[in-house]
Amino acid sequence: MMENFYNYLNMLPLQNQSQILGYSENELIKIERLYDIKFRGEFREFMLNIGRCDGGLIGDDPIILYRSLWSVRAQILFQIGLYESLQDIQAHSFLRKKPFVFSWEAESQMIFILTDSDENVVYSFDENEEVINNTKMTFSEYLVDVLKRYSLPNESILNNISKGELILI
Repeated sequence: MMENFYNYLNMLPLQNQSQILGYSENELIKIERLYDIKFRGEFREFMLNIGRCDGGLIGDDPIILYRSLWSVRAQILFQIGLYESLQDIQAHSFLRKKPFVFSWEAESQMIFILTDSDENVVYSFDENEEVINNTKMTFSEYLVDVLKRYSLPNESILNNISKGELILI
């Protein structure tokens, strides 16, 4: 599923690839319960393989999953922020599909995926405009886009290991 992302990953000059770390199946079940979501498709594969530590690939900007300074409480509050914003604009069809924010760009763009859906489409919510946009990218396409925009122009970001935690309190 994420061949595009992994092919791209293999072309990068990573020195810490052995430190890439995902969550176990058991941990994913716990995270699903805690955040009231379901991991499916490309997002599930990502969480199993690279969801906890990027090994110096992406960094914590914009991928909030890797923000080591954010506690589990901060992650949950960020998710609640999206839920409240979507309620405010009456986006009930999105709420029913259990959105999960995994990225935050320009401090106003919440990038999310619908976890109760089999599609791998990435959406953005503009906090200033209060608008939801379909990015027209799959999850893996979004990750490649992030690598191109954030890591490659500034190769000093590569190999700066970022590790976050969604479950350990």
